[in-house]
Amino acid sequence: MKKIDWYILKSIALSFIISFAVTTLIMLLGNLIKIYDILFAKGVNISLMGRILWDSLVFLSIFTIPMALTLSVNFTYTQLSANSEIIALRSSGISLKRLYYPAFVFSLLIFAILFYDTTFLAYKSKLTYKTDIAKAFKNRIYVGLKQKIFYTGLNGATLYADSISPDKKKLYSVFYSDKNGIITAKEADFQDAIFGVVVNFKDARIYNTKDNATEYGKVANYKISVFVNENSKSIVKKNDTRYMNIDELLNYYKKTHNREALYKINKMLVFSFSVFFLSIIGFVFGITFARSGKSAGIIVSMSIFFIFYILEMFGESVFKNYGIIWPIWLPDIILLIFGLYIFYKKSTN
Repeated sequence: MKKIDWYILKSIALSFIISFAVTTLIMLLGNLIKIYDILFAKGVNISLMGRILWDSLVFLSIFTIPMALTLSVNFTYTQLSANSEIIALRSSGISLKRLYYPAFVFSLLIFAILFYDTTFLAYKSKLTYKTDIAKAFKNRIYVGLKQKIFYTGLNGATLYADSISPDKKKLYSVFYSDKNGIITAKEADFQDAIFGVVVNFKDARIYNTKDNATEYGKVANYKISVFVNENSKSIVKKNDTRYMNIDELLNYYKKTHNREALYKINKMLVFSFSVFFLSIIGFVFGITFARSGKSAGIIVSMSIFFIFYILEMFGESVFKNYGIIWPIWLPDIILLIFGLYIFYKKSTN
């Protein structure tokens, strides 16, 4: 039986590596499409580009690891079933529970990897990713901005300066236009923000057009924040739970009893434990849909993963709107019940 276990384990491991590579590449490409104009702009060096790609990969892995596990378990047992190896093994007196054993062992390994990734690496990488994207965004501005030329790389706004300092931080005789109006100033300078830049206009004249009437104002200093995108406007605070690892969250919760921190801890655990329920479902579907071809089991298994993600978003919505934490466990609870039910039905047939 040990030879059979190793045979199945090696098949799952190989399928997992391929599935992880493919799913990660697809999601990474989807993310790159959103940021390609920043990532591949002039002024972004290879080192910064590499860090952005790595941090993006680490954060995406909390989704691609359980997805790849589901696919690999499903594919392996679909292959075994299609080749009549499952029938032969069961005819030899080997139970379905015993056949699932290699997948369970592999799921334990993946659980350990995903738990460490989710609780210590992923959310720190998310913060690093955002700050590095902001650096690339700033570099794009500094490289693209030329004196006496209208610059349009500020997310829909236009900036013009008669002259610019060599370090690109100070602008003179400035014109700025966006959807809210027009600003003219004798001088302006760039100030760093966490997820973008701040343009500080000095001796600024502000023109706002409303209802076909022009309003005019004059201020000594007028600041406009330009973010990488709309999702970047949420600035990191001192105790921002979104980017804490599990140790920081636990310590913060002990001191403050902050419900946001408690929710984040629960969310990390939900993602980590999901691998067990997803692997059971992938196992049963692999055996059940073998006659329908490999694609049928894969499509159904992927659908289960997306249902998990939708339920997770529902739990997050309930928490944000009502402050109730337990619905975040709905994905695991529902998948556990469903997985055990279909496993039991398959075992008794």
